[in-house]
Amino acid sequence: MTDRLGFSLTQLRYFVVSAELGNISEAAEKLCASQSTVSAAVMRLERQLGVQLLLRHHARGVTLTPSGRHLLREARALLGQARNLKAQGDALASDTAGQLDVGFFLSVAPFLVPSVYRMAKERYATLQLNVHEASADRLLGFLQDGRCELIVTYDFLSGDSRFHSLIELSLYALLADGDPMGEAGCIGLDELAARPLVTLNIPTVLRHFEAMFADAGVPMPQVITTASLETMRGLVAAGSGFALMYQRASNVTTLDGGRVRAVEIFGDGPSVSLGVAMMPDLTMSSRGKAFLEVLRSAVLISREVNSVA
Repeated sequence: MTDRLGFSLTQLRYFVVSAELGNISEAAEKLCASQSTVSAAVMRLERQLGVQLLLRHHARGVTLTPSGRHLLREARALLGQARNLKAQGDALASDTAGQLDVGFFLSVAPFLVPSVYRMAKERYATLQLNVHEASADRLLGFLQDGRCELIVTYDFLSGDSRFHSLIELSLYALLADGDPMGEAGCIGLDELAARPLVTLNIPTVLRHFEAMFADAGVPMPQVITTASLETMRGLVAAGSGFALMYQRASNVTTLDGGRVRAVEIFGDGPSVSLGVAMMPDLTMSSRGKAFLEVLRSAVLISREVNSVA
């Protein structure tokens, strides 16, 4: 048994119109096709179904066989379902109403998701956002299996997806508020290398930082990992090490009452792009375009309020 049908909706339509008009020449005219094309398509359909559908009468058109009369009802029903499916697809492609699944990289979500939700509700009341916060690898998996149409991430975490950049971000170090190193206003990676690097326990992020230190000719620091962005900030505030980030929060106080300070990295730290990634061969839906418009606004607000970049 095979899933291959062997016939097409076009063949069914040619059969239905020919049967309804009782004449292949008239059917061809209505279908804007040649008589030979319509006749050949119906004969192929008969071969593929294994039954004769029409009786051909010289100079008197065509009539249905008993099998053709039975299958005509089924063909009409199937074509009707196909038209309904097309209408629903058109609605999905042109309407912003309905659910949109989007992914946010873990460390990006806290800075953008609240304002994205608020603005989406204000601008597109019928758009239902379903947000998935996850690591880079899981987000790419969500794209590949169709769970998410778009993911919000960095360019270096976008893999083989199609990436749309929204903003360029510079690297900065997060230090404890009273750390003397923060007094200079900017710092080099070589000055930080003797201290532990506190970072999220995400392999792709670790590899990114390892490559960054290697490119700068600086030894990779000892690493302390955590699964939480706020725990990472708390460890830095407690003097356990430094963190490297591409976002700068407006609130410098951690949950346990500690304080942190953002210091720019000079010379060694390359900029990265924050944007959205999607499957290369996927056409963005109207809901996706609406989300992208909202996201652009949220990124601008985040840059102003939280000094992103």
